[in-house]
Amino acid sequence: MNCRFSVIERLAADYSPENTYREGSYTSVTGGGWKRGVPMLFLTDSGENRRRRESVGSLIQAVGIFKPADWILNIHVSGYLYRSLDLLTDALEYAGGTILCAGGDMSADLCTKTIIQYRCNFLTGPVTELIKLSRHIAGLPADVRSQIRITKILYTSEPLLQSQRDLLMEIYKSPTIYSGLGSAEAGFWAVSNPQLTDDIEKPSNARDAAEIIYDTRTMNIEILGRSSTENDTAESHLVPDGSTGGIVLTSLQRLRNPLVRYNSGDIGSLHEIPAEKQHLVAPDLAPYLRVLRIYGRDKEFSFNWGSNYFHYDTIHKMMQTEEYGILQWQIILGWEEGLQGVEFMEVRVLRESPGVAKKPLIPQDEMASRIKFAFLAITNPHFKVVVINDVNEFERSGTGRKVIRVVDRR
Repeated sequence: MNCRFSVIERLAADYSPENTYREGSYTSVTGGGWKRGVPMLFLTDSGENRRRRESVGSLIQAVGIFKPADWILNIHVSGYLYRSLDLLTDALEYAGGTILCAGGDMSADLCTKTIIQYRCNFLTGPVTELIKLSRHIAGLPADVRSQIRITKILYTSEPLLQSQRDLLMEIYKSPTIYSGLGSAEAGFWAVSNPQLTDDIEKPSNARDAAEIIYDTRTMNIEILGRSSTENDTAESHLVPDGSTGGIVLTSLQRLRNPLVRYNSGDIGSLHEIPAEKQHLVAPDLAPYLRVLRIYGRDKEFSFNWGSNYFHYDTIHKMMQTEEYGILQWQIILGWEEGLQGVEFMEVRVLRESPGVAKKPLIPQDEMASRIKFAFLAITNPHFKVVVINDVNEFERSGTGRKVIRVVDRR
């Protein structure tokens, strides 16, 4: 994988006349959930990119996400080489939506006034921006909130935590929540509609899994056994439908600068749209649509601090403890200034407001004590839990402005 990225980076920077990789290209960069330097460009053919946006717009329309009367406020971010605002706007317009491009820099107050003024009923954006706007709306007087009638939300960029979903459901009075899936490497290629997939049987460990719908004519998906995703393998290593494994992607739309058997790093399984729900899908597309259940990144990631190893999956589950009411969290690791060889850890958390939470929240001091205990740091003066009041107090990536889960400055 690293070798492949090295080749892409070299070709993107090679301006010799013989290099056609740079010519007539659409540029995209990763949104960056982890701290990076200068973002790496991924180049696709400009014409192919426009056709791909149109095809995903057709998919959005086919699975019933839009109605002609929907007005959509788009709060995706843009700039610093990042292009999610124009990407989502194009795809949603191809689907037949009417879009207002607020972007990520419009203030929460002005976004709220825009929703009210133009009777927007549909909100789309990355999870962090959606939570930022929604917490602002939650704090408004009741007579102002009553003028906001959001019935649909489409989120992207990050998984939606259960606490975040509960917040959106409470503030907007149970809207339908959809999602869009894409990446710098693969583009925007799939969407979710819970009205089509909620009846698919879920195992006990699928509580936070996302079920997305894709067109088999535009993307080929292979699910490989865990030991098979490290290198190219024969078809005999494919797992049957319904079984979990590594998700490997091959784009059927990219002929120039192709994406072939790309290991996405995610774990998932393949399923069919339930027969009793297929009448809800456009008849001409129904035979080509399938469901991919995504469990998220391979949770083998861990980090060490204070001579102990901590697994990401364990931390993630702890942060979703319902009585904590944590909407977003971040871990910062570094060296104490002026104390050679002494490490510190700072855990930043953004909590629900007590008036919005579904269940009573434990006091802040008790939550902090439990987190310290989980990190084996009850008496460690170099460990602290910081409760913040705004997503801007997190360290965020320079492109997609995602909250960086683990910031390691060591």
